[in-house]
Amino acid sequence: MIPNIADFKALIKDRVGLHFFNGMEGLLNTALLQRMGERGKESSEKYYEKLCVSTSEFDKLLSLLTINETYFFREPEVLDMVCDKLVPRMLEQRGGPVRILSAGCSSGEEAYSLAIKLHQKYHDHFAARVEIHGCDIDTKILDKARAANYSSYSFRGVDPLLQQNYFTRNGNQFQLHDLIRSKVTFHRSNIVKEQLQPKFDIILLRNVSIYFDDETRRLLQFNLLTMLQPDGALFFGNAETLANNFGILKLKQEHGLFYFCQPKISRAQVASASVKPVVMPAAAPCVADPVRATQQCEIWIKKALECVAEKRFSQAEEWISQVLDCDIHHQEALVIKGAIALEKCEFEQTAQSAQHVLELDEWSAEAKMLLGLAMMWQHHTQQAIAWFKQVVYQQPGYWPAHYYLAEMYRQSELYRPALRTYRITLQLLNAELNNTSNACALRLPLSFPSNSFRFLCEHQLAQFTGQDGQ
Repeated sequence: MIPNIADFKALIKDRVGLHFFNGMEGLLNTALLQRMGERGKESSEKYYEKLCVSTSEFDKLLSLLTINETYFFREPEVLDMVCDKLVPRMLEQRGGPVRILSAGCSSGEEAYSLAIKLHQKYHDHFAARVEIHGCDIDTKILDKARAANYSSYSFRGVDPLLQQNYFTRNGNQFQLHDLIRSKVTFHRSNIVKEQLQPKFDIILLRNVSIYFDDETRRLLQFNLLTMLQPDGALFFGNAETLANNFGILKLKQEHGLFYFCQPKISRAQVASASVKPVVMPAAAPCVADPVRATQQCEIWIKKALECVAEKRFSQAEEWISQVLDCDIHHQEALVIKGAIALEKCEFEQTAQSAQHVLELDEWSAEAKMLLGLAMMWQHHTQQAIAWFKQVVYQQPGYWPAHYYLAEMYRQSELYRPALRTYRITLQLLNAELNNTSNACALRLPLSFPSNSFRFLCEHQLAQFTGQDGQ
């Protein structure tokens, strides 16, 4: 690890709000080594001095640090809500145009997804009724957004007919038609400290705040408050919403989805603000006797685990709901809830449950493993690597974390780390087979069949050997 990495962390957090917590330090360390190597292997002290005075060099480093993994029509239920409910309602109430901001827009897929859906709805009247803007702090990724030229990776789950109607294929790339491309304007902006004006009716800031600590999230929300119209709506990613509920903005639910809006403070509330609040007694637990309540929760947990083992997930969820009704912060119940969501491919729910656990216990390896798996299945490779590395650090004998870390390395074409990690996984599996392992298994109701994973490890190692990858 670079010796003065704390200085870099402080500088980056101060300028753009990015928070390199725990395992994310590895991403920063790798990016710093890459840039210093490209500049002639200068010392970390000299490079830090350069970053302090050079905006262009800071932007180059930033491009290596921001994880720009996105795709068209991600979390489609939110896009449907915006295009089919909110925009028509706002147009009916006060006319257009409705101004929409895709904040932290990355390579533009979200902004263009909105433009496509709204063009389908309003056709030639689109321009008069809607303005769409995108902003990001990474100038390099904004250039890609403006070019609107995408690989097939950006079209996961997209209707082929829609892709055919709005894109022209050019080799392995797909060029967005100018009709849609011209409808979105992109800006370079640091939304933690800067404001885009005039105000927006709808702001989407999805899967961005996960890189900020609570202090920065609060600062960000106060900034967004000044950018949002009085009747506007702010959307975070599904897994981020509860973590951003600081009371700065009002949380609202509509059609099963959550978004934030401007708080409406009545005169009575303002008048009573100076009155000393009365502390009400805590609500009674579901069972009057705490000992009996604990015993009852243990029974429900056991029943839930039995249902999970038999793949009866709906019944398992019912038992877990009983526990959480008694104790909303019951860590084991939250872990099981996250694991059930993972089994049902509800990855945002998995992440939300895991984040809740980490708020209660920042060292929960179970929660970090769930986050790693959720990020992996959503193709957030670098985030998955960061979480799996934390699990490996805390539980070095837990072979599933090693295996999935190896898989993420391989998919990122980091072949040497992948090879090394596959070997470690196989060693741990063999130790388990020979009853010589001292691993402490995580309390996760997930099945990792040893024989299957041993075969997969051996297969991957054989592939590396065949390609002279060792």
